[in-house]
Amino acid sequence: MKNGFTLAEVLITLGIIGVIFAVTIPSLLARHQKQVTVNRLKQTYTILYQAVEMAINDNGPIETWDIKNADYFNSDAYNYGKEFAQKYLFPYMKVIKNCKYNSRECLAEKAYYLDKSGNTYISAYNNVTYNFVLSNGVVLCVWPRGNVVEIFVDINGKAKPNTAGKDIFYMLIVKNAGISTIFGKFPSAGVYFYGQGHDREYLKTQYYNCAKTGFLSGMYCGALIMLDGWKISKDYPW
Repeated sequence: MKNGFTLAEVLITLGIIGVIFAVTIPSLLARHQKQVTVNRLKQTYTILYQAVEMAINDNGPIETWDIKNADYFNSDAYNYGKEFAQKYLFPYMKVIKNCKYNSRECLAEKAYYLDKSGNTYISAYNNVTYNFVLSNGVVLCVWPRGNVVEIFVDINGKAKPNTAGKDIFYMLIVKNAGISTIFGKFPSAGVYFYGQGHDREYLKTQYYNCAKTGFLSGMYCGALIMLDGWKISKDYPW
């Protein structure tokens, strides 16, 4: 007898292989995307943290910095943000592009919270802050608010998914020490994620949480990733 496989056996084998690929490939891709997200977020945090530290050496403590208050989401947000960034950030970062006021050149047209509602401030439709692009492709949006500077981070620019907690994250440069609010607990001036200083349960359940439901959902996700040791845990709302 000649050794070999029948056509039926070959088709069955190919079918099994197809099922295995169909099951494993999406999981592998998701795992890879999560790792890319964490790496890019951690890199961006490090870039901003180091820039602020160098700015402190040249300009004195953050408590003495001139942080104007763009209380409303209008042209002041852009102008004050540009002034702040050019003085305290640009000398210590590799910036490859400055984005024009109220333009569509650096951000996606629409962006969403984790509950799929929109439209977040990090979108061309709704953004008037001062935006610029780093050499690694990350877009930073700078909004001075007097006692803090809000930093909206899009780790891949216009590329999808344009969703809080997946490629959009929220950070702060805090001017004064000892602040404790829903935005976080900040024992000293410096760079923080929204919600940093609160415990894990708080980050996943309260107000600007890291969950797929709730008000402005996804805004605490950067703090959760950092708290979990710079990883996306199994219960992360991916």
